[in-house]
Amino acid sequence: MKSTTPTRIRIRRFITDRYAYRMQPNYLSELVAFGIIVLAACWPIVVLASAMAGGLR
Repeated sequence: MKSTTPTRIRIRRFITDRYAYRMQPNYLSELVAFGIIVLAACWPIVVLASAMAGGLR
């Protein structure tokens, strides 16, 4: 059975469908890693502020 669709249209349809129906990436792991980095960066500031507030009493 011969296809009646021209090759140019078949190639274009293949490329557009590939991008339209691709799986969405999962960003949860990156979000968790970013949260851990932010927490690790802010934790010493919180501890220092707590120690300074306790030292003023």
